[in-house]
Amino acid sequence: MSSKKQQRQALILDIIANETVNSQDGLMRALNDAGVQVTQATVSRDLNELRLVRQLNQQGELTYQSLEADIDDEHFQLNPAQIRLITSIEVIEFMIVVKTANSNGNRVAALIDEANFEQIVGTLAGHDTIFVMTHSAEEAKIVSQQMQSWL
Repeated sequence: MSSKKQQRQALILDIIANETVNSQDGLMRALNDAGVQVTQATVSRDLNELRLVRQLNQQGELTYQSLEADIDDEHFQLNPAQIRLITSIEVIEFMIVVKTANSNGNRVAALIDEANFEQIVGTLAGHDTIFVMTHSAEEAKIVSQQMQSWL
């Protein structure tokens, strides 16, 4: 990654940590105010690479926030913003169906993939639904219980 891109992305993280930014246009304005000229396409790519999504903050305002998971040596955990994205988890035989808030299926599936469950064969995500496939019904129960512990 280029130094210029790293600096721009670091600035984006700083901006969203200190300001309420609720649109790509707003983020472009904040970057321009900081002396960084960007296009909408660049901002969109940066938001995707940084895993930033619009979520309600503590004041009830829709604002960009990080979707990074907290990963340590022993446990994979979702942060509170991520937990709000999951609306239900249901085991059906060797599969787990995870329902999410609208437009968040792919983001939550990526987080599930990051958890590196040895029991998971793969995930398939749509707009608000994720199918998580395991080898057996028993493995699906194990994974589902871990996911439920996130909530």
